[in-house]
Amino acid sequence: MNRSVANAQPISLVLSRKRIKKKVVAKKTVGEFFNFHIRLLLIELFGLIFNHDWIFWLIGSANRKLGLIKSVFLVYPATEEYERAYTYKKRAKRIEWSPWLVGLFWQNGKVGVKFAISSSNSQFVDPGNKEKLRSVAERMEKIRQLFRAEHKTFAGILPGVLLANRMVRKTPEADVTVEVVCQAIGKVKSLEGLGDDTPIIVLGGRGFIGRRVVSSLPKNTAYCVDIAGNNGQYAWPSHLQGRPVLLVNISLNSALGQYVHLLWPEVVILNEVYPEPSQELVERLEAVGSRCWHVAGVKAGALPSFPGGYQGGIPCCAAWQSDEMEVLLKKIV
Repeated sequence: MNRSVANAQPISLVLSRKRIKKKVVAKKTVGEFFNFHIRLLLIELFGLIFNHDWIFWLIGSANRKLGLIKSVFLVYPATEEYERAYTYKKRAKRIEWSPWLVGLFWQNGKVGVKFAISSSNSQFVDPGNKEKLRSVAERMEKIRQLFRAEHKTFAGILPGVLLANRMVRKTPEADVTVEVVCQAIGKVKSLEGLGDDTPIIVLGGRGFIGRRVVSSLPKNTAYCVDIAGNNGQYAWPSHLQGRPVLLVNISLNSALGQYVHLLWPEVVILNEVYPEPSQELVERLEAVGSRCWHVAGVKAGALPSFPGGYQGGIPCCAAWQSDEMEVLLKKIV
C-alpha cells in the first residue's frame, strides 16, 4: 500500500511537469510567430516608404554635410532561416537580384544602411548569372553615391566573387575581417588558456580572406589547410595530433564538417564563416570534445537585428575600421 502511494506521487509530478512544459513551448511558439510577422511587416513597411532613389538622394544631400552615413551593405541568405529574417518566401523571388532596403545599423558613432537580395552562393558563381551579378554591383554603387556614403560592402562570398570578376576594385570587407579575426584569435587564446606559440590551423588559408590572415600570423605557428593546394601542399597537419591547437575556419560554411573526423579534444575552433555552425555540426563537435567559438561580428547595434549568430552585433563584412572596433564572440560548444 505504501509502495503504491509512493510510486503514484512521482508519476503525478512528472505529468504536471510535462503539461507545464507543453504550455511553455506553446507560448514560445505563439510568441515566435508574432515576432516573426511583426519583424517582416515592419521591414516591408520600412522598404515601401523609404526604398526610393529620390529619398536616398535627399538623405545623401544631408549626409554630405553631416558625414553620418559611413556605408551601404548588401546581405543575402546563406540559409532558409536567414531568408525568412528579411522577407516572406513568396516575395523572395522579386528581390533575387534587386537590392531591397531592410534596415539600419550603427557602429562607433556612424551609421550603415542595410539592403538584401534573395539569391545564394551557388547563383553567384554560376557563369550564367554574371550579368545579373554585375547589375547588383552597379546598383549598390549607385545607392552608395545617392547616400554619399564612403563605401559599399557585401556579405559572404560576394566580395571575392565580385573582385574576381572585376566588378569591384576595392574590398574594404577584407581589411576589416582580417583585423577582426586576428583580434578574435588573441581573445580566444586568452579565454582558452592557449599560449602564444600554440599552432594555428587556418582552414581556407588560400582563400580571399584566409591568405591575408595566414600572412598576419607568425610563420612558425601557422598551418594552411586548403583544397587549393597543389600535390597536398596544403594538406592536414596530422603531426599536431594530441596537441593543443587553434583551428580557424575561414572557408565555406560546409567545409568544417568535412574535417570533424580529423579533430581531437585539444582542438579549439574559431569559426568566422557565415552562417554559424548548424546544430548537427555542433553535436558532432561535442562528440569529439572540441570547443568552438563563433565570430558573431563586431559589437554594434542594428534595427532590425541581424539574425542567427549575429544578434547583438553586425557581421565583419558590414563593419568599418575604427579604433574602438571590438570583436563579438559567441560560445558554440
